[in-house]
Amino acid sequence: MKIKRYLARDMQEAYLAIRRDLGPDAVIVATRRVRQPGWRGFFQPPRLEVTAAVEEGEGRTPSRPPGPAAPGQGAGNGSGTGVRAAGYGDAGSRGGLEALQRELADIKAALHRLVRPAHSQLPEHLQDLRQRLLEQELGEEVVTALLKGLEEAGREVVGEVVLSRLNEHLAPLMAPFSEKRVQAFVGPTGVGKTTTLAKIAARYSLYQNKKVGLITLDTYRIGAVDQLKTYGEIMGLPLEVAMTPRELRAALENLQGCDVVLIDTAGRAPENKAMLAETRGFLEVVPDAEVFLVLSCATRLKDQLQAVDNFRSLKYGRLIFTKLDETNCPGAVMAVAAAAGVPVAYLATGQDVPDDLEKAEPHLLARRIWEAVVQDGSGGRVA
Repeated sequence: MKIKRYLARDMQEAYLAIRRDLGPDAVIVATRRVRQPGWRGFFQPPRLEVTAAVEEGEGRTPSRPPGPAAPGQGAGNGSGTGVRAAGYGDAGSRGGLEALQRELADIKAALHRLVRPAHSQLPEHLQDLRQRLLEQELGEEVVTALLKGLEEAGREVVGEVVLSRLNEHLAPLMAPFSEKRVQAFVGPTGVGKTTTLAKIAARYSLYQNKKVGLITLDTYRIGAVDQLKTYGEIMGLPLEVAMTPRELRAALENLQGCDVVLIDTAGRAPENKAMLAETRGFLEVVPDAEVFLVLSCATRLKDQLQAVDNFRSLKYGRLIFTKLDETNCPGAVMAVAAAAGVPVAYLATGQDVPDDLEKAEPHLLARRIWEAVVQDGSGGRVA
């Protein structure tokens, strides 16, 4: 159906324009008086706005000069145009009015389908699942991809399909292995950098039989040196303390015999550019180091994204997420990793050293996200 709106001085002018454009089978849907917008409209008479419609398949017949109306044609309007108006001529009959109402209902339904969001067409159980996935900070695009084509799927297979697709989306964001000898850990205050470093040191030392050396630059926080010193003594690892870039260079020389050297830095507020520049001065001593940005899952997504942007000056190449056990929104890891553009290396799931640390594996995080999704509802069984 073709719909068109006209502005005219009177109905006669509107009829002529409708017939010229839409033909004699057009139906007038609505009329109203409107004023020209702006201040000019106050000084000019209102104009007549007429909305007309015609079926798309009906060809427009050439118009004839105005003349006396033929019997049964244009009755009631005196124009002889043949244009039908709601309440006039044959459109005024009961059958014509009902046909017009059906046409308007069809138009309304078609427009509703056009503007209706795609997700609103999902079955009720998928609507609920979609909302739970969005609450995991996965984003509209990812959630749409996860649920694509599942409208007819049974509840018992939805969970397995979504879990599999989550795994596929996470795979490019994971890279647990680093071959760099020197590894530095940076991040905001309170995210657990020192504890995470100790867990990684223990794994290198106990599980891979590597000789590990520790360096701390964190001489600001009370007890920071003692904390790492205690870990080092328990594991039998040497510890160096560096207060300046020159001392860091000397510490690296003292640990030349170590297979892996892990550097702990002081926590920095993401918005404090001066402190970030100070840390960058230390890292410039070891340009080939693998720099890990450590973030807490217990931090708001907005704050994690801010840290991702502000710490870019330190040229981090991998992410570590801590306190995964303290959040019910593990899906934020996916959003932050995608925004950072670098892979995730480790996920810390508690405070126990060295146990509460997982290498970043897609299927492990996918299962954690899915478990958070279905924790308070049913999304289908997963074997």
